[in-house]
Parts: sequence; C-alpha cells; structure tokens
Amino acid sequence: MQKEILKDNSDAAINLPLDVGKSALLDSDEGILIKLCRNGDEEAFTALYEKYRSRLYSFLTYKLSGNNSLVDDIFQQTWLKALNNLHRYKHKNSILPWLQTIAGNLIIDHFRAGARRETVPIIENLHADTYDPQETKEQEQLDKALYEAIAKLSEEQREVVLMRIEGISFKEIAKAKNISLNTALGRHQYAIRNLRKLMDVYL
Repeated sequence: MQKEILKDNSDAAINLPLDVGKSALLDSDEGILIKLCRNGDEEAFTALYEKYRSRLYSFLTYKLSGNNSLVDDIFQQTWLKALNNLHRYKHKNSILPWLQTIAGNLIIDHFRAGARRETVPIIENLHADTYDPQETKEQEQLDKALYEAIAKLSEEQREVVLMRIEGISFKEIAKAKNISLNTALGRHQYAIRNLRKLMDVYL
C-alpha cells in the first residue's frame, strides 16, 4: 500500500483558503485555539494553521534552501506531528518556536537516516502490518476490529481514513472532497486520535 504524506508547494502552503465565516478565529487567543484543537475542533486547527503556515514554511525554506520537495514533506510532517503531540505542549507566548523545533528535529532525522523519512499515521501501520488473509486468527480479528472502529467514526473522518488506506494522497483527497488541504489533514489526524481510543484494547 502506498504510504504518502501530503505533498505541497510554496504557493499552496501560503495560499490555502480559509472560510470567511471562520476568519474570526484568527483573532482568538492562541491558548484558546490550542485547547479547541485538543478537543478535535477542525476550525480551530484551520485558524492555527493559517496563522503560522507562512512563517513555518519560510523557516523550512531557509533551512533547506534549494530542496523544495523536502521542504514540502517536512512542512506537512511537522503539522502531523504537532497535532499528534499537542496534548504534551505547554503553551507560553507562541506555538511557533515549538513548531520550528519539531521541524528542525525532522530535518535532523531525515539527514541522520540518510533517506527520506515519512510520518505514517497509526491507522496505516495497523492496516499494513496486520492485514493478511493467511495470517493468524488473532490478526484477522484485529483487522475486523479496525474496520468496525472506522465505521464508528463520523462520515467526514471515515471517508478520509478509508481513502488514505487505499493509498490516496491528501492532495487528491482534498480535491475529490472539495475541501482544503489542511481540512483533510485535520480530519485524518482527529480520526486517528478517535481510533486510538476505540482500539485501545488492541494497542
């Protein structure tokens, strides 16, 4: 199964749309936005993303000058990792230094490994590592439990997860569902969080 992290380019990273009705969130206290994100609020994530996407992308462009493809990869991996670890973040004045630290560590990891590394969501690990009709009964039960858990997700989250399992990129998902890239990213990450809770007994 193809494991593809969202690819982006500088134009897309700086010009993703934000609904006018949601723009007021951009003026909200950052601490409030972070609390809302922790509770799975997609609009709050969009506002946080809109607030810092340009500065984060510029930071990565400076660090990885001349390697736009890697900038795009690290940019999206940073947001994925930030969302996944937001519960550990202790807010001070701005979340930007924390995002830059995550991005910097991902850059170090990339070059330390000597090859492109991807952040693969837990749902894809579960599916890729356990699904095999010839494997044990326990593995088949795990696969069944996984899809039962997916069925309990909201329709929007379920659609994105199933499309990712099929190897469809975030960019293609956004186009197919007529949503922004950051919305697709947010729905998927919140779906992963819900699946972890539903699959807790198996993990």
